[in-house]
Amino acid sequence: MVTISSFLSAYSTTSATSTARTSAATTSPAATTAASEKASPTTRSSGAAGAIKLEFDQAKPRTADSLRDQLRTKLDDVLGGIYKDKDQRAKATEESLKSLSSQIDKAASSKDVKGVEIRVGSVSTNYGSSSSVRSIGIEVGLVRDKKVSSSDTTVLDYQGKTVGLSAGEVASGLAKGAYSTTGQLPADASSAGSAALEKARTALTKVQQTSDALKAFRNGDSGPLDELRAQMQGGKSSASAATQSVSSDPTAALMSRDPKVRQQMLSQMMANHYGQFVR
Repeated sequence: MVTISSFLSAYSTTSATSTARTSAATTSPAATTAASEKASPTTRSSGAAGAIKLEFDQAKPRTADSLRDQLRTKLDDVLGGIYKDKDQRAKATEESLKSLSSQIDKAASSKDVKGVEIRVGSVSTNYGSSSSVRSIGIEVGLVRDKKVSSSDTTVLDYQGKTVGLSAGEVASGLAKGAYSTTGQLPADASSAGSAALEKARTALTKVQQTSDALKAFRNGDSGPLDELRAQMQGGKSSASAATQSVSSDPTAALMSRDPKVRQQMLSQMMANHYGQFVR
C-alpha cells in the first residue's frame, strides 16, 4: 500500500494510512550498510500511545498454538482499520501469523515475555537520493520487563508479509515506529514504466503547484491562483474553455471559480485515495 505525500499535504487526514511520500524518481544502486546490519538492539518502554496491547493469559497453556490464537484476535482488530472486507482481513491476519511464527515460538519458550504490542507505523523505502516511497508498517514487538526491544520486533506490511528490514533498520526506527530502508529500481525498466513514472512526476508537480496557490490564496494573495488558472486554461477566458479544462484535468477543477466543482473534485480525489485500501 503506497500513497503520495505531496497530495496528502494539501488535503490532510488523520488516518495512519495517510502517511506517504513519493517524489521524482531516479535509478540508483542501494544496499544496506554493514554498520546498519551490526547495530546494537534498541529498546522502548511498553505502553506506547496508540499501541494495541496483548497480555498473555496466564491461565492458558504457554504453547505456540495458544499464543497464536490470542495474537490472532489482536491482529484482526488492527487490520480491521485497513480492510472492510472480512475475507481480505482474515487472509492478511493469517499471513501475519505465518510471518510471526519465529516470534511466537520465542514468546512460548521465554517466560519473561509477558505479552505483545502492535503499532501501525510507516516504512520509507529510498531509491537513490531523490525518491522515496512511504507505506504502512505494522510493528509487532514482544514485551519483556515493560520494554520492547528491536531484537524482539518484526515489521510487516499491510498484507501481513515481512518488510525485510535489517536489524539495524529496525533498531533505528523502533522509538517512533518510523522505519527506513533502501531499494533499487530495476535497471531494465520498461518504456511503459518510464512513461508512467514521468506521468506521476508531472501530476505531483501540478498538485504541488495547486497546493502552493491555494495556500497563498488563503493568506490573501490571489496572484499565484490567478496565474495557475490562466496557465491551466491556456489563456482562454471563455466559459466553455474553463468548463472543458475542469472536466479534463483534476487540477483545473480545483482551480474552478465554482465552489461546487472544487468540492466535487476534492471528494472524488479523496474517495479514490481511500478506495485503494479496501480493494
